[in-house]
Amino acid sequence: MFRVAIVGRPNVGKSSLFNKIIRKRKAIVEDIPGVTRDRIISTADWRGYKFEIVDTGGFTTDEEDKFAPYIRRQIEKELELSDMFIFVVDGKEGLTALDKEIAEILRRTKKPVIVAVNKIDNPNDEKNIYEFYELGFEKIYPVSSIQKFGIAEILDEIINNMPEYEKEISRISEKEEEEEKEEVIKVAIVGKPNAGKSSLLNAIVGEERALVSDIPGTTRDTVDTLFEWKDNKILFLDTAGMRKKSKVEYGLEFYSVGRTLEAIEKADVVILVIDATEGATEQDTKIAGLIQRRYKPAIIVINKIDMLKNENEINKVVNQVKEKLYFIPYAPIILTSAKERKGIKKLIETIIDVYNQSWKRVGTGQLNRAIKQILSIRQPPSYQGKPLKIYYATQLEGKPPAFLLFVNNPEGFKPNYVKFLENSIRQILGFENTPIKLIFRGKEEEKKK
Repeated sequence: MFRVAIVGRPNVGKSSLFNKIIRKRKAIVEDIPGVTRDRIISTADWRGYKFEIVDTGGFTTDEEDKFAPYIRRQIEKELELSDMFIFVVDGKEGLTALDKEIAEILRRTKKPVIVAVNKIDNPNDEKNIYEFYELGFEKIYPVSSIQKFGIAEILDEIINNMPEYEKEISRISEKEEEEEKEEVIKVAIVGKPNAGKSSLLNAIVGEERALVSDIPGTTRDTVDTLFEWKDNKILFLDTAGMRKKSKVEYGLEFYSVGRTLEAIEKADVVILVIDATEGATEQDTKIAGLIQRRYKPAIIVINKIDMLKNENEINKVVNQVKEKLYFIPYAPIILTSAKERKGIKKLIETIIDVYNQSWKRVGTGQLNRAIKQILSIRQPPSYQGKPLKIYYATQLEGKPPAFLLFVNNPEGFKPNYVKFLENSIRQILGFENTPIKLIFRGKEEEKKK
């Protein structure tokens, strides 16, 4: 697909323009230089054609910026991958030495460049664009991301630069697009800061896509990465680490936590990454609780096992994680070292297995035979002096697996026995690695219908 990258120095409005082009609030937008650190990729459409649009981190030569080398490496990667560039400059601040340096780098690619002079928020400011012709590019457009002014002209120019064969490829019917979406397994990678989420993603996809450093809080946006494995399409949502609520200030990190929760909501499978050198912490427990309460299929990844000395230390961490996260027993535990690419293949295979299990269905006859077997092992307790009874059960449509049980008294089934039923159904019917829902309904409720 034709690929367009948005580049420029920090705080010129790249992410605002990106959001206007994709018509979503995907990249975090805040009036703080250096907000976008990773490449954010989305698909945009204009006049019946689709193309990839990439939001890059702000290019800077500031030696005091600890993220500058990482961001620059990401931008250099995008210079190779993209077919065209939108070079965003600040119409209010005017032409800078750093703008000239970026222009020189873009010229060396010999690829089409559009200069978007942003922050031209009223017609009187349009005269500010002329000094940017000094950059040596022909296509210079006044733009206001706030007023949505000039966006259409930018998009028209993108389509004009798209080769004819790319246009043919990009014409996808709505039906085909919907079918393609259904085939993708959406996976959210979550965990507290510095657990190795971005390193894990990079190890999976085989390229340095998400920015990686040992500085907590590096990833602030949700970075979508499409990955294919043996005819399976997996869309990874690498999210910002979730800190304790007391440590989250309103502003940039507030939005990051919101994005993590949004990613969990959207995901088909959630990967909770735990640092092997720390084990499961209080914050990991809270994140696991968010996953469990939303009935999301999950995988617990204990990362950085290369930092442990021997098998005994590994077993000790595994047991500690199991004990701490006892309330999410359906989540398989995978040991990985993103640094040494250990356990990566096993993790990918587990993602597919967990996803497939979340869609699994069993026949009503098979389900009721299992219920009968469970009752023979342990009958439900009495309630208000009367024995509780399960008459029959059926599986409902959709995911995660949900089972409707017709009983004589729904209120009598308390958490302890419900948990026993859940665990037994998982074991007997092969739902070990997916959450399941049990819904109790009285027979009189069925008759009313």
